Amino acid sequence: MIRIYVSCRRILAVLSLLFAGSLQDAARAQQLEAPTVVPAIDGILKAFQNHALVAIGDDHNSAQEEDFYAALVRDPRFSTEVGNVVVEFGGAAQQDTLDRYLNGQQVSYADLRNVWTDVVGWIPTVTGLGYANFFAQVRAVNLGLPPDRRIHVWLGEPPIDWSKIKTKADFQPILGQRDTHAAHVIEKHILEPGKKAIVIYGGLHFYNNIGLRKLVEKKYPNAFFIVALYTGYATKSCTGNFEQTVLDWQAPALATPIRGTSLENKLYRNDCDVEPRTSLPLGPSMSEAQKAQVSEALERMLSGVDGDALLFLGKAETLTRTPMEPSIYLDLNYRREIERRQKIAFGESLTDSTVKENPVSPNYIHPR
Repeated sequence: MIRIYVSCRRILAVLSLLFAGSLQDAARAQQLEAPTVVPAIDGILKAFQNHALVAIGDDHNSAQEEDFYAALVRDPRFSTEVGNVVVEFGGAAQQDTLDRYLNGQQVSYADLRNVWTDVVGWIPTVTGLGYANFFAQVRAVNLGLPPDRRIHVWLGEPPIDWSKIKTKADFQPILGQRDTHAAHVIEKHILEPGKKAIVIYGGLHFYNNIGLRKLVEKKYPNAFFIVALYTGYATKSCTGNFEQTVLDWQAPALATPIRGTSLENKLYRNDCDVEPRTSLPLGPSMSEAQKAQVSEALERMLSGVDGDALLFLGKAETLTRTPMEPSIYLDLNYRREIERRQKIAFGESLTDSTVKENPVSPNYIHPR
């Protein structure tokens, strides 16, 4: 009985310490100032007062995010105050085709499709219908604007002629040009002439030490303002705990700053992962210390805590994936070509991007 009693006392002592620690954490969080939360488009346009580039981390195929891009370019202030967008989901070899389309000329669908098909990093191809829809939204806006005020979309993927790509050895050198080419586009067409632009790229391009942001900011320091997207967490309890703290946010909302505010502690916690650590792309040759370091860096990026602002498009349970652009399973010749590229890049057949994976009903990111 004495041993049990001593054990209980120890447990109570540990619990009291943990409780005291949680109270201290809560007290520290209360001492930190809350971020400023504003309508998202207003916040993004305001960021251009101090930065030439506002980068939005693209959670590939996020339906709500792609709808937000469309709403952003439809805002009458955008064409006047910004006027340029640099995107990852289009190949520079097709810039002339896109320019003609966005300026109202007639372009066949087969030709237009090459814009998002002739890409390098989106293997096997850009499949999300929301990206094609974005180009159509810009065209619709431009048709109502005088030529000197029309929105220009710059395609960031390096030029590639897939008809000349026969082996992985042909492909690899171009793959290595992805960030350097995009940096060149931004410097030549946006920063050198003193313009501004929204840059829509996957988040890793902005946090990688050798990525797009680092390349641009070597010559243009502090050019970027980074907007991270809230997508929820791997467990419902973590998602619920965070969302209880943002109940008064009206989507779409932008919260800034993140670092140094109460939002930083709420977004990134050691016990709450955006993606399960076991699903992160960790190489088998990495040491345990390297895996831990890479895991932490990826989780910080995915949570948004390393961004300058957090884009909130709704609770995690409401977020969905965009439908696929159906050419990938309706046009058999197109699919054969995309499968050829898949085999070159990965040495395996294309098994995804099928009609079964493209439901008409909402495709929720988080199981309901």
